[in-house]
Amino acid sequence: MDSASAPEPNTSHPVAFPHRRWKNHPCAGVDFPDITSSTSDARWMRLACDGLAAHLDSKIDLLAGIDIGGLGLAGALALRNALGFIDIRKVGSIRADVVRSLTANYELGNGIALSKGHALVGRHVAIIDDCLMTGGTALATAQLLDQLGARCTQALFVFELEGLGGRERLGESGVAVHSLERLPPVQPE
Repeated sequence: MDSASAPEPNTSHPVAFPHRRWKNHPCAGVDFPDITSSTSDARWMRLACDGLAAHLDSKIDLLAGIDIGGLGLAGALALRNALGFIDIRKVGSIRADVVRSLTANYELGNGIALSKGHALVGRHVAIIDDCLMTGGTALATAQLLDQLGARCTQALFVFELEGLGGRERLGESGVAVHSLERLPPVQPE
C-alpha cells in the first residue's frame, strides 16, 4: 500500500471513492485499488450502494458478490433493493459441497466456487465486485451462472482499471459493464 486518496463527496461531479493502492498487486504493473477506505465509512458505503443501484437492470432479482471485495457490496445492495444474494468464492475458501469453474489465472487462483443448492434456473443475476481488471473472475462467474441456468448479463464495479481489457472481454460475452470510477492501472506518482 503506497498511496491513499480520500476526497469528500461532491454531487456535481463523478464521485472519487477513497482508496489505497497496493503496488504491483496482483502482478507487476498493476496497483490494485483497495476499497476498504470507502466501505469502512457509512457515507461512502451508501454512495457506493446508491451508485451501483442506479445501474441495476430492472429485471435483476439476484446479486452475485465475488469474493472478497464484492461480497459486502452485494449483500448491502441486496438488502437496499430487496434482492436475493449469493456469494461467489475462490476455490478452497468454502467447505460446503460446491459447483466450481476451474479457470486458473492470477485473478482466480484455482477457480471460483458456488455452494450447491441455489435455485438459479431462470434467475436474472448481476455480478458485483469492487474492481474490474482483466475481467477473468467476472467472466468465469457469468459462465458458471449461465451453465446453472441463470441469465447473467450485467456486472457492476466500484473501480475499473483502464486498459486491461476487462470491459471488452465481458462485453464480447454479452455482459454489460458499469463502473463508478475508472482508474489507471498504475497509481500516478
